[in-house]
Amino acid sequence: MPKQVQISVTLKNELGAVCRLCGVLARAEVNIMGLSIEDCTDEGFIRLIVDDPKKARKVLDLAKISHREQEILLLELANEPGMLQRMSAKLAEAKVNIIYAYGTADLHGRGGALVLRVSDLDKALEVLERPET
Repeated sequence: MPKQVQISVTLKNELGAVCRLCGVLARAEVNIMGLSIEDCTDEGFIRLIVDDPKKARKVLDLAKISHREQEILLLELANEPGMLQRMSAKLAEAKVNIIYAYGTADLHGRGGALVLRVSDLDKALEVLERPET
């Protein structure tokens, strides 16, 4: 259940903005492994999980694309009813707040990935890594 670095970018909400961002990363051979885009009328807020955050940071700096980094949890979960409820109950019981989350199941429905930004990353890891009793 690893900690990962997430890169957040705010771009003007206009035609081609996502294409330009993805192009900068693609030309540097940085693979996007996770993506969330939210619109805020005039701007779009993009969260990225990439295979090489250091390289991504460097090419975004060179392209003068403002960005920030946050530590998040990247969880692999079984795709079954109640999985998210059980995981979120453990966090709530430990008083760890879920600030935001995004994720997906794989195309065959066997598993999935969930990105979590939480109020206390280390405590969340401790709670979620405990074996079920």
